[in-house]
Amino acid sequence: MHKQGVKLTSLLALALLVASCQGDRGGIIPATPSGQVEVLGAIPHAGTAWTEGLIVSEGSLWESVGGIPGSEVRGLDRETGAILWSVPNGGAFFAEGMVRAFGRTYVLSYTEGQSYLFDRDAADPFEPFASYEGEGWGLTAVGPHLINSNGSSSLFYRDPDTFEIVKTVPVAYGGEPVPDLNELEFDGKYLWVHQWRTPFVYRIAESDPSDVFRYELPPQVCPEGFPNGIAWDEELDLFFVTGQRCESIWKVRFH
Repeated sequence: MHKQGVKLTSLLALALLVASCQGDRGGIIPATPSGQVEVLGAIPHAGTAWTEGLIVSEGSLWESVGGIPGSEVRGLDRETGAILWSVPNGGAFFAEGMVRAFGRTYVLSYTEGQSYLFDRDAADPFEPFASYEGEGWGLTAVGPHLINSNGSSSLFYRDPDTFEIVKTVPVAYGGEPVPDLNELEFDGKYLWVHQWRTPFVYRIAESDPSDVFRYELPPQVCPEGFPNGIAWDEELDLFFVTGQRCESIWKVRFH
């Protein structure tokens, strides 16, 4: 998620990030306070890209890139990182989270309050779908619902046909709300969510949202930018992780 200002919580998160980067750590990285991150390798990624959504579909990575102008949806080779195709939106909106579900490809906008249906082969590849209040950040799908984040400490379950909110789920860790929830993914059992401007990824049991683990990405993951992009690859049994201004896409497993 892109913001013009930096809140106090973001500054504190950055301080935690700096502290976590001290020392030489490699291989399997212990998280705080639970979970480990195993880095398996990396592929190139355009360091100028402001990644807002990342998914695996049709054997490749699909990425939603934010920017005014410069927002686009593009396909990436998951072995080399090469751009396979790219569809810009002509600066119509700042692209945010994305998911392919229910026979559609949904894309959120940042502050425009409008969701879109994306079809790269259509004459108008970004068709307005439904409006919503507040900002658009991350997006995924679970069961019969879409789920989005908006930078708060809550996740919003929505009807995939109307985008109306069905229920709201607050997320807490260690008894405290988790602010700045951002990019989302669902692996069939757990929801995964980045916390903006931090190295933290939270694993939330979809069946019991009070069951929350926190993982800390190692320092080599997006050292010059902000981690924000997580895609589950069922075939390869791993996650792809990247972010905003990150020059690589990392292959990781969470333990």
